[in-house]
Amino acid sequence: MKKPIWSLIFLILLLALLAWVRLSPVKLIEQDIIARWQGLQSTDSIRFFQWISDTISFISLGIPAVCVAIGLTRKRKELVRNGLIILLSIALGGTISAVIKRTIKEPRPYEVDSRIAQWSKGGSNSFPSGHTTEVSAAALGFSLILFRTPPAILLSILWALLMMSSRIILGVHNFTDIAGGFVTACIGLWIVQEGFRRYDARRQDTRS
Repeated sequence: MKKPIWSLIFLILLLALLAWVRLSPVKLIEQDIIARWQGLQSTDSIRFFQWISDTISFISLGIPAVCVAIGLTRKRKELVRNGLIILLSIALGGTISAVIKRTIKEPRPYEVDSRIAQWSKGGSNSFPSGHTTEVSAAALGFSLILFRTPPAILLSILWALLMMSSRIILGVHNFTDIAGGFVTACIGLWIVQEGFRRYDARRQDTRS
C-alpha cells in the first residue's frame, strides 16, 4: 500500500469517529453551548452571521471559476488546473456530505432543542455541515494551491472560521457537524489532488 493512502484512511476513520460522537449524548452538551451563544447575540450580530452564511458560494465558487476563465483566455494551464482542483473538490466534498447526511439522518439542533432558534435556512440533515465542507475545501485550496501567500492564507482562515461559527450561532449545526464538514472537505481535496497527480504521472510516462 502506498504511503499517501494512509492519510486518506486516517481521514475516513476520523470522520467515522465524529459521526459516532454526533450520535452520542455529547450532542446535549453541544446544544447547551449553542443555546448560550445564541443568548449573547444582538440583532446586528445575527444579521452579520446570516450575511456570512448566505454569501459563501460567491467566494468559494466565484474565485476559482474566475481563475479558470482567466487561465483559459490567457492560456495559463496552471491557473486552470488549480481552479479546477478547487471546484472539483467542492463538488466531491458536497457529494460525500450529502450521502452521509442521508445515511445518518441526524436532525439539526433547532429541531430537537426548543431553546435553539433557527436563524438560517437548513437543508437536509445535520451531519456533516455542507457549508463547512464547501468553505473548507475552498479555503484550503486558496491557501495551499491557488494563492499560497501569507495574506491569502490569513484571510482564508478568517473567512472559514467565520463561516463555521455562523452555522453554529444560527442554530443549524453542532460543533461535530462543523468538524465533520472540515474532514469531509479534506477527503474531497485529497481525492481530487491525487487524481490530478496520477493523471500527470501517466501523461509523463506516455511522453517518455
